[in-house]
Amino acid sequence: MLQYSMDYTIEEDNLIHLQRFKTNPPNPSYIAGFIDGDGCIFIRKIKDGYQSGFTVTQTRTNILQVLRYHFGGSITSSVNRNNKTVDTLDDLNNYHKHNIRNQYNLIIRSNEYQLLLQYLQNSFVIKESQYNCLYEFNKLINLQNMQDKKEELYNKCSQFNKHIIHKNIYYENINIQYIAGLFDAEGCIYISHKKLSKFYISLTQKNNPDVLMYILKLLQFGNIDSEKKFKIYNKNDCLKFILLIKSYLIVKYNQANAFETFLNTTDTTLKQQMYQICNKEKHQIEVFNNLNQNNNNKEGYLKHKETKETKETKETEETEETVILKEQLDNSQEDCKPVYKKIVSEETKKKMSVSIRDAKDGVSDEDIIKVRDLIKEGYKNINIQTSLNLPRHTITRIKNGKLVCRDEEKINKQILNQEQLNISKRKITCEEILKVIEKCIENWKPSKILDYLIEQRTQSQIENTLTIDIIKNIKRNLKNKKNVIYESELTKEMYVYYINLLQQFK
Repeated sequence: MLQYSMDYTIEEDNLIHLQRFKTNPPNPSYIAGFIDGDGCIFIRKIKDGYQSGFTVTQTRTNILQVLRYHFGGSITSSVNRNNKTVDTLDDLNNYHKHNIRNQYNLIIRSNEYQLLLQYLQNSFVIKESQYNCLYEFNKLINLQNMQDKKEELYNKCSQFNKHIIHKNIYYENINIQYIAGLFDAEGCIYISHKKLSKFYISLTQKNNPDVLMYILKLLQFGNIDSEKKFKIYNKNDCLKFILLIKSYLIVKYNQANAFETFLNTTDTTLKQQMYQICNKEKHQIEVFNNLNQNNNNKEGYLKHKETKETKETKETEETEETVILKEQLDNSQEDCKPVYKKIVSEETKKKMSVSIRDAKDGVSDEDIIKVRDLIKEGYKNINIQTSLNLPRHTITRIKNGKLVCRDEEKINKQILNQEQLNISKRKITCEEILKVIEKCIENWKPSKILDYLIEQRTQSQIENTLTIDIIKNIKRNLKNKKNVIYESELTKEMYVYYINLLQQFK
């Protein structure tokens, strides 16, 4: 895990984050969440026609540089002429309420946005309708006599940007990666300077507060306050939230790490240092001069573009060769025809196999990989079903290894070992066990814990299989220093959180 140092310059820190995502771009749901928060999908009228694309606005360029590296575009600036620096705690305390930070914009227009357009398909929640307009508009850009259709899409996109239409909010696309992107754009980590014991995490969505309700339902912790902000005050829930999202963060990555350290230490001096890091990150002004750099620092985009063009050229050549081969075979002697028929038959058979599998299971290799990732992150089947809009039995088959990617072999049924047998008999989820431990630490009685968990299941429309004996048995095992969750059931981060809970249990 990368650690933030107060000695890092902004430029050094930007390079660190660019290096984090050098090989692969951020998750598409993360990018969609960030654009939903601090971005725009536009179709505009200009003198000679239309202009379309994506705009992402931020006071820090780390996210903009990462996106530009993989998806192209150019960075422009809205410069604050009264630049001041925040280098010391005194500077911070005297200035942070009044500073005006420079704003930077990443603009990806129609000459480059095709890669990003494809990457973000079915990822947006708030701006999915605008995305769909842009997706259709992109098909018409180079076509003549399509003025009416372009005008229609322009009007639709403009209306979606001006007016919130709640039926056009795609809540089913909300997942942890999306929450991370939205938090990077519109979230806040607050620590009181006067009283370090006062802290919280908040997430704002003024125009679409219902999105926060869906996030609350998915996470099953936190609350919506009177200002319609999603807030987390509880220390354990704050730690859980940070563990879930921090690997996806860019803008608030350093703040999240500092806040995690802040929550896990009792050292007042270290807490004060972590407070300084969080607030310096929030208020320090960046001066970024590498604007409109042509092709510099977008090597990932250029490499992908070259690969795509090479592939398209090869496919065109292969298509032409196939046509020529067919003509030669059609004109050749009769004994040549079966050869051609065999080639076509094998290719057709392969396509039919793929089509039959997709029709039967309704799931792609990409869906299977997403389900596996969510299972590793500790999500329940019901949450994965809601998030990806897949049948429950499909998720179960993926989980059991009965439904696999096309280039993989199905897992043969094996005899369960004792650990697997114990897990298979369990009637309570790992997430619920963690809740039991948290409530035991807070001195809740087993009956109160049971009522709380049953209420959570009722809200999620999950059949109740919990009893008071299950809760008491967990508490008894904890007192006897026995493991109640196996390491294989949790992600690395969640297992660390589980161990921390065990240390707090008395």
